[in-house]
Amino acid sequence: MDDLVLKRLGSLMKLREDIEVLSGSGRWTPSSDWLETDSHVILVMDLPGIAPESLEIQEEDEILTVAGKREDLEIPGVVFHQERPGQEFVREFQMPRDTTPGTAQARLRNGVLIISFEKSSKVINAE
Repeated sequence: MDDLVLKRLGSLMKLREDIEVLSGSGRWTPSSDWLETDSHVILVMDLPGIAPESLEIQEEDEILTVAGKREDLEIPGVVFHQERPGQEFVREFQMPRDTTPGTAQARLRNGVLIISFEKSSKVINAE
């Protein structure tokens, strides 16, 4: 195939992905907030219908990746109106503050993911 055909095919695939997202059948972007205390940075993310075992949380360098999949409810019937977003999601975040690696603690409570990271503290030498 020539480059023009590949480019057009790529454009069509992107358009299809955009339509799936808008129609609720593709990936979705859960809402999230960052909070800060004296000692921690905290990510709060709305994940209704997500089971803890379906979550993947990875911290690498200064990038946090949260991914998951909402299982199909398997309710018989034909969908004639759909507003709920798609079943899969992937979010990548640049860490907003320096944190201590390996200190993240995550919990899922009432459909809300809460991940807490210890802030890195700077050592001040006093003489």
